[in-house]
Amino acid sequence: ARLTSHEQFSSSSDKQNTTLSIITMEGVTQYIPKESTADTLKKMHNIVSVGSTLLITYVDQDCFGVTTSTPSSSLSVKTQNMMQLVSKVGEPWITGFTPIDFASFLNECGYHVQSDTTMSDYNEEYLGVLGRKLSEEDMICAERFVVAKVI
Repeated sequence: ARLTSHEQFSSSSDKQNTTLSIITMEGVTQYIPKESTADTLKKMHNIVSVGSTLLITYVDQDCFGVTTSTPSSSLSVKTQNMMQLVSKVGEPWITGFTPIDFASFLNECGYHVQSDTTMSDYNEEYLGVLGRKLSEEDMICAERFVVAKVI
């Protein structure tokens, strides 16, 4: 059955639905063109209620060098190796955003960013207080984690 035929989802013409949803798009945006991500987000926006939550990751544009197929030399060796590996196995990362551009991109698709964090942020906030903080060398700081609301 189509998702839009489910009784708890509204169609684009019926925004009276008040059932809140959580949409998760983790590890997707870096593999597909920006236009495909926008298309998916706009379609989801049309079937979920205002106030629903989007959990989405994206790769910071700083991970890419001159082209999206070349990792930036300023990245950790682990991050550079990981980016080269995904390319070698035929699944290269092709899309990245800056945090400002991603917030604007989401806004154009009908979402408002509530938070935009990194692995380093989580390392400090959650692992640091437990005395289990990872070293910089042990982290692959490529993806950013966003919580946004449907507007």
